[in-house]
Amino acid sequence: FCIPTEYTMHIERKECAYCLTINTTICAGYCMTRDVNGKLFLPKYALSQDVCTYRDFMYMTAEIPGCPRHVTPYFSYPVAISCKCGKCNTDYSDCI
Repeated sequence: FCIPTEYTMHIERKECAYCLTINTTICAGYCMTRDVNGKLFLPKYALSQDVCTYRDFMYMTAEIPGCPRHVTPYFSYPVAISCKCGKCNTDYSDCI
């Protein structure tokens, strides 16, 4: 099941006085995939497996407290609204 899942992340900047804990949602779960027997005869793009990735998401912004004036105190992070099994888009996802 590939669904939005609660996730807690910790954000810090070495110049700022505090670490911020953010609760958000990410896409997590399993997607059906198959191992093809004819790997040697197929192009590499045909061998990629589907992953649980974002269908719809929005960005939220939090302010890290205790930052000096010369440091931007804002941090933007994605919030998963819905998820899908598909190819991983490296524009907005970590595809490891």
